[in-house]
Amino acid sequence: MGTLLERYKKVRDDLALLDFSEYETRAYIALVALQVSDAETIAMTAQVPRTSMYKVLESLAKKGYVSVTEGRPRQFSAEPPLMIKEKLLSRLGGTFDDLESIHGILREKGMPQVIYTVTGKERVLNKMAEFLGMAKHRVMLSTSNASILMESLDKKFLDARNRGVEISVITLPGQKFISGVKVIRRPGLIATDMVVDGHNALIAGASLEVCGFTDNAVLAQHLEGFLTMMHQT
Repeated sequence: MGTLLERYKKVRDDLALLDFSEYETRAYIALVALQVSDAETIAMTAQVPRTSMYKVLESLAKKGYVSVTEGRPRQFSAEPPLMIKEKLLSRLGGTFDDLESIHGILREKGMPQVIYTVTGKERVLNKMAEFLGMAKHRVMLSTSNASILMESLDKKFLDARNRGVEISVITLPGQKFISGVKVIRRPGLIATDMVVDGHNALIAGASLEVCGFTDNAVLAQHLEGFLTMMHQT
């Protein structure tokens, strides 16, 4: 089983894959132990500065990992780890089912590899900006990083909207987006997916440090169908 410190480090590293920051990891682990507590007690237990604690807890709540009870002081509780495990396994299971389906489509049609990669957050955002600039009819977006996209790409989204492009967005509860677009908020989002005009598609990791993209219509329309189902369910 390893020492307690070794187990903590493994949990910390694994949660980082789910886009937990160091403070979020400490706070969530502390809340799992405390079950229900106020921000000050969580900060002391997690060894996180009290001045940062509310921001950390609000971020975890937006991601669906923490519940908040209104009152004075507000009380916080961690979503049970097993529930989060089931949500993530369900989402990943659906993702790999989709990948298997894509694999089958390519195998049947005999298509060559048509997915390309970009690394580095700035280059990923530049690729997204390029796709938005190409949009003529519609953009479908699912993202856990709406705030980052708004900081970097708000003008591109506004330009697309003003050109008459229909923009549909799925993002985390509490995250803002430009006006005049259809926004659905769902907890538990991890990656960033974008489809433009059913022809260009991009999938980026939670940190936006790497993405895969394609101009293959078969793959793009498959991802667009998946995002459409997310809008409807």
